[in-house]
Amino acid sequence: METFRNLKELIRWLSRGQALLADMFSKRKTVAIRYDDAVEVLDGNEAYLQFLINHGVIIRNADSLELDDTYQKFFENVLAINEDINVASVQQYVKTLHLNIDSWLATDSEKRKAQFMREIRHTFRNIDLVTRKNVIDLKRNIDTTYKQEPDFKIKKLRLKDFDEKRKQVVALISETEKIIDSQTIFFKTAMDVDLMMTIADVRTGLRETTHGLISIGAQIIDYLNRIDYQSRIVRKIRQLKYMRDQQMLTESTDIETQLARINDVWMEARPKYRTFVSLDFLRNDDSAIDILEKLRHRLSKKTIIRSKLAGPIDESYLHPTKDERRVFNHQELINGFLAQSVDLFTYIWNYPFKTETQQEERLVLFLQLASQYDRDERFEQSTASIAVGDHTIIYPLIYPSKS
Repeated sequence: METFRNLKELIRWLSRGQALLADMFSKRKTVAIRYDDAVEVLDGNEAYLQFLINHGVIIRNADSLELDDTYQKFFENVLAINEDINVASVQQYVKTLHLNIDSWLATDSEKRKAQFMREIRHTFRNIDLVTRKNVIDLKRNIDTTYKQEPDFKIKKLRLKDFDEKRKQVVALISETEKIIDSQTIFFKTAMDVDLMMTIADVRTGLRETTHGLISIGAQIIDYLNRIDYQSRIVRKIRQLKYMRDQQMLTESTDIETQLARINDVWMEARPKYRTFVSLDFLRNDDSAIDILEKLRHRLSKKTIIRSKLAGPIDESYLHPTKDERRVFNHQELINGFLAQSVDLFTYIWNYPFKTETQQEERLVLFLQLASQYDRDERFEQSTASIAVGDHTIIYPLIYPSKS
């Protein structure tokens, strides 16, 4: 594989293939780019594509193309959209820090000391930057895994893996702070102002990162507890479904009693709380100027909104009216039915009500009693019929339960 001669050549060829590289990067996880399509994106210039393949920017597998892993990770790191938690890089920085400090103490050359000091400051800043980035990536990946992963087992495994990486980052931060506290000879001998300022910034950054990792650890524990709770609910629901399918739900469980105790107001609106903009944001952030401008413009109008008065009440609503409805005592009727041996339809059809009852009302009443008190009734396989005018009513035979 050929290599680029210098940085200018690399930048020039990345610029020439920017349309193809941007398209391949955006589709890196969804669609495989075909060779002919790539040539078309480059306006038919196959020589550009072949040059990028020969220099390892693009990898060709048969007729499909993909970005080289080095360039893909570089683009993801620069754009801060990578999903990997790079703990190994922080650990390598710590080893490099030890090496450079020992090298600075071992050499007597002022020129070499200045070179090692530059690398030490650079390594400290990189440790702070990478640990901050790892916290951001952990937070994003944890939320994405919990909200989007459909499988409980995979979700739990990935969250535990993130927790292990969080612990590794915490350990590396502790190791970095130990280096700062233990290398007293180096810091007293160096007496470098830039190094002292860098150390102060790194201490502050590591402290904030530690707080973020503590919050992430609590969030992982909360998510794992939620997964266990949801898994138990799913298992219970599956057991209830199995019992229902086997017609054993009522006999084997007390689900009806438990549901009768629940009286949740599930249709009640959820409370909403207003959040106010902080004073520090209004004083120090440039974007607060637009908010203040809109507020000033709104207050300058000085408009008074008058509430609309309702119209007069209609006279018809002021006079009392009566709404008479006929209500049957179902419990009294079913008690009378259970005390005799006639079927339910015959009992209701011939019942001597105190007021006149239409045939349609008796049919409705028969259906209501048959459905509401089915536990106290015995349904026969046979049916009977009765002639009503030009029609014939066929009804099931329902008798009082023998028990």
